[in-house]
Amino acid sequence: MREQLTRRLPYRKDSEYLITAIGALPGAFCLDSGLTRYPQGRFDILTALPSATVNVNRNTSDGTTRLYKRHYGESDWQALTGTDWRQLVEELLAAHQPAAADIEALAGLPFCGGLLGALAYSADQTTISGWRADHDDPLAQALLELPETHIGLYEWAVIVDHEKQQTTLFFLSRCPSAIRDRIEQCLSDLEQSISRPQFSLLHAFTAASSHLDYQQAFTRLNHWIQAGDCYQANLAMGFQAGFRGEPLGAYLRLRQTSQSPFSGFVRTETASILSLSPERFLSVNDRQVTTQPIKGTRRRHPNAADDESARLALRDSDKDQAENLMIVDLMRNDLGKVCVTGSVKTPELFAVHSFTHVHHLISTVTGELPAGISPLALLQHCFPGGSITGAPKIRAMQIISELEQRPRSFYCGSLFYLDHNGNFDSSICIRTLVCADDMVYCWGGGGVVADSDCDTEYQECHDKVTALMHSLEARGAD
Repeated sequence: MREQLTRRLPYRKDSEYLITAIGALPGAFCLDSGLTRYPQGRFDILTALPSATVNVNRNTSDGTTRLYKRHYGESDWQALTGTDWRQLVEELLAAHQPAAADIEALAGLPFCGGLLGALAYSADQTTISGWRADHDDPLAQALLELPETHIGLYEWAVIVDHEKQQTTLFFLSRCPSAIRDRIEQCLSDLEQSISRPQFSLLHAFTAASSHLDYQQAFTRLNHWIQAGDCYQANLAMGFQAGFRGEPLGAYLRLRQTSQSPFSGFVRTETASILSLSPERFLSVNDRQVTTQPIKGTRRRHPNAADDESARLALRDSDKDQAENLMIVDLMRNDLGKVCVTGSVKTPELFAVHSFTHVHHLISTVTGELPAGISPLALLQHCFPGGSITGAPKIRAMQIISELEQRPRSFYCGSLFYLDHNGNFDSSICIRTLVCADDMVYCWGGGGVVADSDCDTEYQECHDKVTALMHSLEARGAD
């Protein structure tokens, strides 16, 4: 049995050939970090064809949510009573618990089968009014109609270990034979040359709001900050363009230039999520919790001296350190309400991490998850991340929902996995695009505090997504 459980595939440093094949399948979920030199970029987790899928959709007229479930091979979604997606997927995970022999054989892998999911920024927002459908903006309406929660149960995966330079395919013993046969056929085609899917924009990206719109929103936000409603709020703006072709082609192009450690491509029934995120949200390993909020950004420069100057300016910036500290305090507070009393620590504060296009100021907060508390309960409690909301979180989110003209969808949401061994990791979906119908959307944002400058913050919104947009605009069809 174990000899059939796993199989080695040829290792390549660039997993594009695997992502191209697996990402084309229904329900594809590709967590991708192989092109980065970042320490966390050890594994790629690639899968598709979930044995079961759970979605949460929101009614755009009254804000209520509804749970839906579908098993592999079924064409229709089953509407469920209740709204607790966490209970549903945890029951699903328990019901599909593999045999002990399977777990033992896969113990060395970061993922041995289980849940992979995507949460939109507005998921679980019961105290926030959120965005309502603006019938004068069909693009906002289209985003509101996408699922807020999308989670699949996967009983097979390809794991690429870039440290050991090994690629492992596994099927759990109970994986349906129809899924197994389809994957075997898909992977047998890897012997042939697979070309990157075509993707091209129909026009350049345009902003959803003008400079004047941003100035007006910034002014209103500044008034709330001065009045003491919040200390910081993340103000974002959206961009969009029409496209033709396959979103997977866009993701494969973007990952070559972005090289971000928490990248991911997700194919849902109605949208594709293209995340080039550098930011870990929460991870749990052996009950040890880690979160790594990002707050503070400088654009990188081709000239080495200019680039080092930008890095040092970020490192020594009192303003950026103050913003980062606000979010560290927020995350310490969030973890402190769930983790073992006294276990929350900050082992790294204000560390500068350099990525392909920007330098970021990143801190690390850790804690210990008590026995009996699931990683998904931790995720729900801390979601969405403080680095993309503000402080205090609830009031900042209320202000964001009033100021931003278009819903964030999966931008500032999270991609995550939870396997049968309790291994859990998640990202915050910054540097993230959403493709739905024939439109591609992206967003850029920044934390606004009392002494923020409007034009500087406006430029930061553009800087964070300019490289993504230019990469898609410059090359036309593949």
